[in-house]
Amino acid sequence: MAPTLSVDKHARYFKHCLTMLPAKTVSLDATRMTLTHICLAGLAALGRLDEMVPDNKRGEMVEWIYAQQIPAAPGNAAYRGFRGGSLFGPHGACENVAANSGNVAATYSALCALLLLGDDLSRVDRKAIVYVLRQLQQPSGSFVPHPGTTERDPRFIFCACATSYILDDWSGIDRDAATRYIKSCVNFDGGMTQAPFQESHGGHLYCCVASLSLMGTLDAVLPDRSRTLRWAMLHQNGGYQGRTNKAPDTCYSFWIGASVEMLGGHALLNTDEVASFIHKCESAYGGVSKVPDANPDPLHSALGIAGYGFCRPSELPRMSPELLLPESVVQGLRSKCAAK
Repeated sequence: MAPTLSVDKHARYFKHCLTMLPAKTVSLDATRMTLTHICLAGLAALGRLDEMVPDNKRGEMVEWIYAQQIPAAPGNAAYRGFRGGSLFGPHGACENVAANSGNVAATYSALCALLLLGDDLSRVDRKAIVYVLRQLQQPSGSFVPHPGTTERDPRFIFCACATSYILDDWSGIDRDAATRYIKSCVNFDGGMTQAPFQESHGGHLYCCVASLSLMGTLDAVLPDRSRTLRWAMLHQNGGYQGRTNKAPDTCYSFWIGASVEMLGGHALLNTDEVASFIHKCESAYGGVSKVPDANPDPLHSALGIAGYGFCRPSELPRMSPELLLPESVVQGLRSKCAAK
């Protein structure tokens, strides 16, 4: 009989990570919003979110998330949205507008975390976020995460698309320009790149495919999906490799696994091999590591478990490949959009 995931241990691991992380992770404090989203998504992927995060705790977490929403202030219109954490203290305590700034990745994570906690997003300043998205999109169609940086690639296109989908407001994105940029990142080998003519990468494959799927332009860019699916299949070596000649890594169980789901290639997978690799990366104390015999971390735990769900759909709740949210939550978003 095939082994099953240690659901109880993993659920306790995520609950612990929501309460306290090891001292060596202090450098991640500025990205605490992403860690919150990841841990909640991990619990949802296990089907244990309601049990491990009771109502009183949910209320505290919701208030903390809303406390990271950047309020209006002189000169900060392009810096709004949600910040990555409470590193700089109360908003008024930091006079540097750029330091106490929202960013598109934290905004995406904040919205997902609020939905996972059952919030109705009624306190989200939607107009401010949509305005920020307009400022962050570049002439190329790509996005920067926040003003004042040269960093731009499909990761931030995805965050912008996911944010627009969740808010049901696409007026902050030039979808034609974003689609053209992604099309320029389709590589000769069928993979997707960070920028034109660079190396194909499993993480950018996900960001590109998910963005196209959310925008409704997947078929326009990839009318023949066989080359892209071939790239994904060639990078399954037990687990998935993020790049050619790299070791398999559990996070790509979601990044590439979800891409394959969106591209309609599930039947091509050797799901037993992917599930077996994830089992090898389980920690005896809960959590999943990047590679076998390493320490677990929240990111690889959540993504590995979500990817495992694609391989063993009868064991775990299905997560949306486009958004890293439970399918039930995404269906709720679609129903609200249809009711408008």
